[in-house]
Amino acid sequence: MKETQWSDEFGYISDGKVYLKGYFEYPDRQIGEVKVSPEASVKYFRDRFETARLKVDELYTLVETAQNKGSYLMKLIHLRQYLAEFDGLGDYVALFGRLDVLEEDLRHNIAHNRVRNLEIKQALLAEAEALKESTEWKETAEVFKELKSKWIRTGAVDREHQDDLEARFNAIIDGFFERRKAFFEHKNRIIHQRVDKLKSLNERAQALKDSENYDGTAYELKKMQEEWKKVGKVPKRLTLEIKEEFKKAYDHFYGRYRAAKNLPERTYVKREDPKVTAQRKLMQEAEDLLQSANIEQAAERGKQLLMDWKNIKVPPRQQDQQLNDRFRLACDKIFEMNYLMRVVRRKNFFFDKKSREEQLSLKIRTMSDLIRREKEELENQENGGGMGGMMNNSQTIDKAALFKLEVQKRKVGVKQLLLDGFKAELAALRK
Repeated sequence: MKETQWSDEFGYISDGKVYLKGYFEYPDRQIGEVKVSPEASVKYFRDRFETARLKVDELYTLVETAQNKGSYLMKLIHLRQYLAEFDGLGDYVALFGRLDVLEEDLRHNIAHNRVRNLEIKQALLAEAEALKESTEWKETAEVFKELKSKWIRTGAVDREHQDDLEARFNAIIDGFFERRKAFFEHKNRIIHQRVDKLKSLNERAQALKDSENYDGTAYELKKMQEEWKKVGKVPKRLTLEIKEEFKKAYDHFYGRYRAAKNLPERTYVKREDPKVTAQRKLMQEAEDLLQSANIEQAAERGKQLLMDWKNIKVPPRQQDQQLNDRFRLACDKIFEMNYLMRVVRRKNFFFDKKSREEQLSLKIRTMSDLIRREKEELENQENGGGMGGMMNNSQTIDKAALFKLEVQKRKVGVKQLLLDGFKAELAALRK
């Protein structure tokens, strides 16, 4: 007969073994043995139960602070299984009661969310259906990617709707991208066919460029030119070399043709883009302003020229970089000269009444001081602060700071050009 050394409403000790009393469908089970004393064992397993109770408290806290409360249902189910096998002495009925209440709340929340998720997914499906026949490939592809992302982020719906919604939505998305793929495959086939046609015309031109049948070949090359124009659009990167070779063959033959027929050489005058012509006028005006007697008015006009230049908007491939550089330099010189004259006149009230030689000496001295100070400032930024002054929080180069540094360097360079001009003019006066 077993001897009971201790017992309460939750457990007992019998023959040196610690038992948890049965509850619900769970029978009595051994959870440990007495190691030191019955009192010590009871305290140990009661403390163990406190750990289980804290886990239930922790789950309640997580659910209360979570946005997606339903995601904790599986954690609750696992905790219930964990408690059923846990070795501790305490009121498991109360713990399971708390879990029952929480589970009911979670399942109600999940049911509510699934109704809301159904509404969201039906709206996403409707938006996708409205676009399923679109041929705006790039824009629609971006929209579908966003719809897919929203769909994935939206939680589950009831099973009775889940499979049908998923199938319809995925069919629309997959159908669009299959159509897009087919479209570009067809487009690429056409492009390759056009490239092959241009290659064929080029090969024929190469074969004819040294022909002695001048009239017949001239007629043939003219026809080939017309064929070339009718081939259709092809990306320049695929035809640039072919086009250059074709033109060289064409020019080579017609050079021989004109020589054989004693015809004068044809001269080609490249037509300048009207926008570039407009920029050239602005550049010339900016350079003329450098000679203006009223540098303040010249500076105001220079600001307007900059705006006019910006508004012309010449396409990158048609821009004349040398023209751009000349215009920018002329404007920079105007602005730097205006600043210099403000400083010089502020320090020398009777500057305009002095001789040209004295004026140049004052300009040289003042400009030298300005350059020296700006160079010191640049050195402090580049060396004193190191790159640290141009690093942001993620330790990447601050592009705005680098741009500002480059602007300052350009200003110093322009000041130096003006200074060199003053020195050259002064030296010429003193000869």
